[in-house]
Amino acid sequence: MVDLGNVTLGPTDLSVLVGSFSLEEGDDTLWVNITQISPQQQWNFSYALLWWESTDGRQLGTQKVYGEQLGEIFRFGVGLAPVERDGNIYIAPRAYNRRWISIDNPPEWVLNFEAVSGYTGTGTGPPAFGIRATLGTLANLANVRIPYEIIDGIAYLTQ
Repeated sequence: MVDLGNVTLGPTDLSVLVGSFSLEEGDDTLWVNITQISPQQQWNFSYALLWWESTDGRQLGTQKVYGEQLGEIFRFGVGLAPVERDGNIYIAPRAYNRRWISIDNPPEWVLNFEAVSGYTGTGTGPPAFGIRATLGTLANLANVRIPYEIIDGIAYLTQ
């Protein structure tokens, strides 16, 4: 994994740049390991949203993350490689606990980030209807089976 360093978050931060990260050619998945550095006890003030963003947007999705002192790995991917492979990882803390916002000298949340990309795709595209993944049975509103057959990839109702 590539060490992206530590990021310090406070209750008023909106979104913070963790670092730049480029996926390798053909990779469709990003794994990010997050380790809570500080404080040294369970973090109960908030969670954060984490994402990888290229010039084409957040093509690998967004994850809700919590601090874990032993570290936790988060997987980003939607089964397709992003159009643009160069991007940045961002984190946005969500201060759902008003105590973090309202106390004097609120604690800082320090997290360490590591990342690696890889390929986890399962094929060349979605399954063809009627060949691999189908509903199997069509039913009407009374839950009565409707017979059908597939001809040239199109489902036709039969009597």
